[in-house]
Amino acid sequence: MPRHSITVTSYHADNTVCPSEHQHTRSRKPLTEGCTGRDHFIASCSCTAWTSSRSSTKNYAAEDGRRHRAAQQRAESAAPPNGPAVLRELLRLDADV
Repeated sequence: MPRHSITVTSYHADNTVCPSEHQHTRSRKPLTEGCTGRDHFIASCSCTAWTSSRSSTKNYAAEDGRRHRAAQQRAESAAPPNGPAVLRELLRLDADV
C-alpha cells in the first residue's frame, strides 16, 4: 500500500510558486525583496490523482490533504471477512490437511 504524502505549495497572484525561502509576516505580507506575497495555497498528493482547490490559508489546504489521505487509507484497508465466509475458509484449510 503506497503512502500518501501531502505537499502544500504557496503561490503568488500570478500563479508562480512562492518558495519557502521567501519570508512573510503573519498577515502574508512579503519581507523578501521582489516577492509579491502569497496569494493562495494548493495541496497535492503523491498519488498524483488528487489536487486540492485553491485555498486562502495554508491550514485549510493542509486539512484538505489530511481528509484526502484519510479517505484513501479507509478505501485501501479491506474489511476482514466475517460470519459464514470465515468458517468456510477455515473448513477448506482443515480439509486440505
